[in-house]
Amino acid sequence: MSDASDGMRYPERRDGVLAEHVVARQLWGAAPFFLLDVGCSGGIEQRWRIFGDRLRAIGFDPLVAEIDRLNAANANAGVSYVAAFVTCRDYDTLFPRELRSDRIASKNDDPFQRVSAVAAQDRFEVSYVQDVFNAGAPVVMTERTVSLDDVIEPHDRPHVDFLKIDTDGHDIEAVLGAKAIMAAGGILGLKVEVQLHGPIHPYANTFANIDRVLRERGFTLFDLATYRYSRKHLPAPFLFDLAAQTTSGQVVWGDAVYFRDLGSLDYERMWAYEITPERVLKLASLFDLFELPDCAAELLVNRSSLVPADDHGRLLDLLASGEPGSYAAHIGLFEQDYKAFYPSVRAAASSRPAPGTTRGEQDEVPAKQIRRLRDRLIALRDKNASLRERLKAKSDRIDQLTRRLERDQGS
Repeated sequence: MSDASDGMRYPERRDGVLAEHVVARQLWGAAPFFLLDVGCSGGIEQRWRIFGDRLRAIGFDPLVAEIDRLNAANANAGVSYVAAFVTCRDYDTLFPRELRSDRIASKNDDPFQRVSAVAAQDRFEVSYVQDVFNAGAPVVMTERTVSLDDVIEPHDRPHVDFLKIDTDGHDIEAVLGAKAIMAAGGILGLKVEVQLHGPIHPYANTFANIDRVLRERGFTLFDLATYRYSRKHLPAPFLFDLAAQTTSGQVVWGDAVYFRDLGSLDYERMWAYEITPERVLKLASLFDLFELPDCAAELLVNRSSLVPADDHGRLLDLLASGEPGSYAAHIGLFEQDYKAFYPSVRAAASSRPAPGTTRGEQDEVPAKQIRRLRDRLIALRDKNASLRERLKAKSDRIDQLTRRLERDQGS
């Protein structure tokens, strides 16, 4: 084993440190970071607060009381919340409602109603959404529907930077309703909740269709987290203290993250897309926030002419350990001995405390993992509660229509 490998250390870097530097030094200029958040119950995610007063955001959700609560508690002048369902105007033409509601004709293989989480939640006597978001009041959904292209004025569309969509079953509608925004070129990435099963139709709300639509518009999949649900006929242990995802079972849902791959030197010619310093630095910040420091490094190296020379080296070091020269040392180690990146070598190196490292610093890694798991648990709890409420609302609506039909036939 080489001396370099024997002395190797893997300092824990903090996600978002590059984004903080970019924002603090205003490296992309004076423009804000513009976020659209579709399905914003609970408020704008904490990760976006790193942009401070540079953040401009609009959140959308159909829960009226939750939107009222968020607007009342909001202290950021650049953030606002709107009570609305987000869709596309011609979705009923693209995928007729009658076909969507016919599981047999549409060949809908979505298994969610058969999973153990639904069986467990059917036993709940209290609505989580009602108690937490509506302060005990009845759940009231707005009747307003919008498309993002209608809400965002044409002069503002090129300035949208990121789109987050989490609608519990209508995500492709929000994607299709943002065609003009994506065509305007400003949007750099999306995070979309995806169903891995559903109807066989080119506009059904499935991952395959969302992936096709986004790839056709110049976006590439960078991350995909999947969630398993066991069948109620042999329930598996729940993943958290929550009747939701399980330790085994079929993959049913996922969260997909897409970005424009501006680190590719072919991107301009492939997509006739203008790559600017603002877009490079915003995308590097997004890569950092979504735990993709390697993609940020490639972007900064391949687009170095668009990055301030005085900050270029510092930004790369922030993607390594943060110490001056750490990026060059990291690359040098890989080039000298790639086996130093094998798990067994890394484990051996990390088991030896680095000179001057305190016990508290060594404990930071598991502490960080615990924080991530806690944040994920909160997000999953809210997502499952919202999904159950909307499934219940649909079921109630079907019952009402069935009773009406029976009355009409009886008369």
